[in-house]
Amino acid sequence: MGSGKSSVGRILSSLTGFALVDTDALVVQEAGISIPEIFRRHGEEHFRQIETEVLQSLVGRIGLIVATGGGVAISAKNRDLMRQIGPVVWLDAETEQLHQRVKNSKRPLLQTADPRQTIEDLYRAREPLYRESATVRIDSTRMTHRQTAEAVLAALKENGDPS
Repeated sequence: MGSGKSSVGRILSSLTGFALVDTDALVVQEAGISIPEIFRRHGEEHFRQIETEVLQSLVGRIGLIVATGGGVAISAKNRDLMRQIGPVVWLDAETEQLHQRVKNSKRPLLQTADPRQTIEDLYRAREPLYRESATVRIDSTRMTHRQTAEAVLAALKENGDPS
């Protein structure tokens, strides 16, 4: 949350010519309601179920850049699906920077008494899952979105990914 997945994804799409797919947008399309409304009406578990269905629909498609929500890696099935779709890029950042980037948002998971602490707790819980999933890790803390996108392409090339 706040690492720049969607923004960096748009730049990567323009640099590579690959189509950008945002799983959150596909979840909204599938559910017919906004993510906050999914959480309010049906809860996080229902949201995660739709998220998994969306990922499954992307397996086997070629030429995509997939921007996922930060919680997608919670599920072992999702981590496997992401690897089936293509190289997995972890856009990392320091938690204080993540907080600064999202502090004015209405994200459902940040509707807590202490959003900064929530970000730290989520990061601590998810970090091992991101580490397990990632083909490459990019620290975007002090980079612009453009610099981050260029770092992603360089890291993937270094790892032998032809895209």
